Amino acid sequence: MGACALLCLAAATRPEGPSPGRPVRPPLHYAAPAGSAGGDGSRTRPWDLATALSGAGGAVQAGDTVWLLGGTYRGAFRTTLEGMPGRYIVFRQAPGARATIDGTLRADGSYLAFWGFEILQSAAAGGGTYGLQANTNAGRFINLVIHDVGTQGVSFWTPGVDAELYGCIVYNNGSHFNLDHGVYAHNERGTKRMADNIFFNNYARGIQIYASPRNADLRNFEVEGNVSFNNGTISGVPGRFNLLISAEVPTGGMVAVDNMLYYSPGAEGTNIRLGHYAAANNEDIVLRNNYVAGGRLALDMTRAWREAVVENNVFIGDGEMVRLGGAGVAHYRWTGNRYYRDPAARAWLYERARLDFAGWRRETGVAAGDEALVASPDTKLFVRPNKYEAGRATIVVYNWGRQPTVSVDVTGVLRVGDRFELRNVQAWFDAPLVTGTYAGTPIAIPMTGVDPPARIGRAGAPAPRTGPLFDVFVLTSGSPRATPGT
Repeated sequence: MGACALLCLAAATRPEGPSPGRPVRPPLHYAAPAGSAGGDGSRTRPWDLATALSGAGGAVQAGDTVWLLGGTYRGAFRTTLEGMPGRYIVFRQAPGARATIDGTLRADGSYLAFWGFEILQSAAAGGGTYGLQANTNAGRFINLVIHDVGTQGVSFWTPGVDAELYGCIVYNNGSHFNLDHGVYAHNERGTKRMADNIFFNNYARGIQIYASPRNADLRNFEVEGNVSFNNGTISGVPGRFNLLISAEVPTGGMVAVDNMLYYSPGAEGTNIRLGHYAAANNEDIVLRNNYVAGGRLALDMTRAWREAVVENNVFIGDGEMVRLGGAGVAHYRWTGNRYYRDPAARAWLYERARLDFAGWRRETGVAAGDEALVASPDTKLFVRPNKYEAGRATIVVYNWGRQPTVSVDVTGVLRVGDRFELRNVQAWFDAPLVTGTYAGTPIAIPMTGVDPPARIGRAGAPAPRTGPLFDVFVLTSGSPRATPGT
């Protein structure tokens, strides 16, 4: 597979080349919208996508890469292929191409990676199915763009043991109240990971990790470095959340760290809900280093957890800060959090009581190491390099100072001399907002904002415009791009 395929999928999944001597490079295959089952998988005689996903009669083997050439692949696609540890089968958008599945992709099998292409449903008005059904055991779903799907953007459900959803851009999905989310996730065995994804303007929630009484226990999620904003705003109805981890079955092994959440002024969403059902179901959770702004409520933990770590988070807004409930919350490890809210405001709740900050700390027994501030926060910048693509990073700006431009240090992402492009994630398919050659100095980013992307194929309420207060950008560089045959 080598550099032409997974780059740095991870040490645990890096292909093992023969040694000594020159490594043998697995063959490269191609699929195209006009390809056929009668092709040979070459660039000049590519397969159609269904043939490639079926393995083309055994031609696609563990360690191979199938490049998706540009164009639109229409239909409901599925694969059950089996790769191997360290020898993933990769389906990846060809460099410089825009490969689009207009329909659905169901990924079963194991040790498969899906990378960089687009999934939408142009004719799913009021209906449709999942955009991506990510069932692959040890699957890797990398830097995909999933939008305007009739129901869930991503179904990240059982099995999918030890699977990862990484760096994806997921927006404008759904058409059913309280059901349709950016990602709808469940896990029983191993650990599922959602990291560095961007979820916005989905119909109900951005991230929903959930199980009904009909499901098995909910176990072991790592939710790290995701951006989730203004989810639920396009529905025009209540029940909006940017991040929800809550189940009607025993729930444990939940970790949410370094996530960045936002609701625009006037948007009536809840940023985080953790556990909403019977207290005995909630076992253990970690909420650490998250940056949470806006909405009607910052954090809802109205049902107690057996163990909870809530530390070093920032909560900003003029609504309610925290709702706590249940006996035994005083044993939580709750410290180092900062609230940008007048401590005299009755914006902290315990059970049914609305309290000021001092009263809430006294009644709950938590937050001795927390602080509430009347002052406004300083402008906050986050730069998160993409672990699968050198020269790529997500940049998040909370522009509390309403500066017309902000300067962002991307040292460690770009090398001096790299050509780069910067896009607003809400105008992903438009021309880049900024282009240039990196000189080793900070990049100036205009903060005028853009209109949210219009929905395709279905009606809905307009989403708020986020700029200049908040915006999300993706930086890419053409220099270190992997190409076939390298």
